[in-house]
Amino acid sequence: MKFTKGKQKIEMKKVGAYAARMITFSKRKSGLFKKMNEIVSLCNVETSFLVFSDSGKPYTFAYPSLKEAVGQFKNPLRDEPSATINTGPLVEAYRRQKNQDLMERYMDLVEELEIKNEKEKKLKKIIKENKEKILWNIPPAEGLSVEEKKWMRQTFVDLHVFLSDMALKCFGNDVDGASSSQESYGRDGETYA
Repeated sequence: MKFTKGKQKIEMKKVGAYAARMITFSKRKSGLFKKMNEIVSLCNVETSFLVFSDSGKPYTFAYPSLKEAVGQFKNPLRDEPSATINTGPLVEAYRRQKNQDLMERYMDLVEELEIKNEKEKKLKKIIKENKEKILWNIPPAEGLSVEEKKWMRQTFVDLHVFLSDMALKCFGNDVDGASSSQESYGRDGETYA
């Protein structure tokens, strides 16, 4: 006696939750890439695949290279078997126009991808260069209003207290052999706890 439902046909519909959709996309994308690799290995064909995720990130697979695939889009009538079939001139013109439109759209996407990759490289470089400078990039106090100076001073006092607490937690109360207190003093002699 069989208690399971067995193989069921799964209804194709959009995955509702964003996180679940991203997970499904990732799994399906890797499956597609694996299938593309298999068809290249088994049939010795040239292939290219471009897909954009929900977040706009592009993923590509191309054999032998994306450059060669783009080259074939630039010259779509090269070695085309349908050129020998006599279809009407209107149908031929429509087909050429459709190919041209698709080629232009693809070239725009490739160009957009290259621009985004360049921007991402520049941004990563800037972040890497400025990572150490960001913490210490403090504007000069000249030209600030009284409220801005008070806010800046309070920020430094809070930072000092936070760092002092961290030092006490890490090293204990006896850092250099003498007991230290948590009180700190400002320039004007005010005491901060």
